[in-house]
Amino acid sequence: MWAKTLWGGLGLLLAVSGCWGTDHPPAGTSTELKALKVGSLPIEDPLSPVWDTAPEATVVLLPQSITYPILGRGTIGELKARALSDDKFLGLRLSWADKTHDETLEVDKFTDAVAVELPLGDPQKTNPMMGSSENPVYILHWKAVWQRDVDKGRADVQDLHPGYYSDPYPFVSGRFPYEVQESFQTDNARRYFPGLAAGNPVSKLYRRWPVEELHAEGFGSLADHSAQDARGKGVWRDGRWSVVLAIPREVPDRANPHLLPGQNSLIAFALWDGGSQNVGGRKHWAPFLKLVLP
Repeated sequence: MWAKTLWGGLGLLLAVSGCWGTDHPPAGTSTELKALKVGSLPIEDPLSPVWDTAPEATVVLLPQSITYPILGRGTIGELKARALSDDKFLGLRLSWADKTHDETLEVDKFTDAVAVELPLGDPQKTNPMMGSSENPVYILHWKAVWQRDVDKGRADVQDLHPGYYSDPYPFVSGRFPYEVQESFQTDNARRYFPGLAAGNPVSKLYRRWPVEELHAEGFGSLADHSAQDARGKGVWRDGRWSVVLAIPREVPDRANPHLLPGQNSLIAFALWDGGSQNVGGRKHWAPFLKLVLP
């Protein structure tokens, strides 16, 4: 199931004109993404040569210019997609050129990110613009800032601003610099983190995987899944991101797609270039293309 509380961190995934449809993708985009069956997915190794055995699809990206905040000019022209599948997961390896490695969130700094969207109802009737109540969509979202937290530990104030100082916090254990993951353990201490106290999933102190599963039934309906079963891993090397998104093929949660053998679907994409101030609706996108499952 998905949580009833809605969070706006992802915003509108695919605020796009319906005239593109699923039969008229942008020129240069592959017509399908075909998954190859393997014994075991290299989920935690986006650079594994196993990914190169799968057919590569080119996904042409467009600047989101339908709803505000719009992206006036795109900075990422395309991404390359490959798909592998084992008995447990559908794995997607997404790769794109990005000159800057943006894994920081501050008032004026934003993170690189990528997301995919799959229909949960009738694929041919699903609106790529966040779905609808009759035909909702599943979204899997990866962020570079979450990858940084997983790889290096959660970024704290002193990591971003080494010269900072604070007075003592009542109810907080330990001493300055009051590391968030260690000093703020009680309910009284966590009153200083309203997002965490409210259960906002974006405010999590601990992450095993740098991805988040989401559900949407139209604009303004984005909701976090109460059960998070997906996995992922991103690596930035030599000016290029390589990101693996692993979607469970079959779980009891009805908010997840059921990726049965031989049952094809559709997949759409969104990408954020943090160094170019991409955030929320200010992003790149690509409409549905055919997803072929083994």
